[in-house]
Amino acid sequence: MSFKLSIVAPSGKIFEDTVDSIAVVGTEGGFEVYSKHMPLISTLKAGKARVRQSGKETAFQITSGILEVDLEHNVTLLADQATPV
Repeated sequence: MSFKLSIVAPSGKIFEDTVDSIAVVGTEGGFEVYSKHMPLISTLKAGKARVRQSGKETAFQITSGILEVDLEHNVTLLADQATPV
């Protein structure tokens, strides 16, 4: 199962696609979001956001931000800065 992920920074949209999971570092600790995750809003610390898609992993270095899982299970990561690594 998969879900829509958008990673957005002040400079614009960094990433948008259907993915299998995303792992991030929240201010209360690391966590991973999978398809059909319950709605959630979390603040994020600086660190890597690891995106898994069709057996491949892509990472983005973020400085801080907010991650939201909405009622339709779509995920939006709003980052102060996000750079592919």
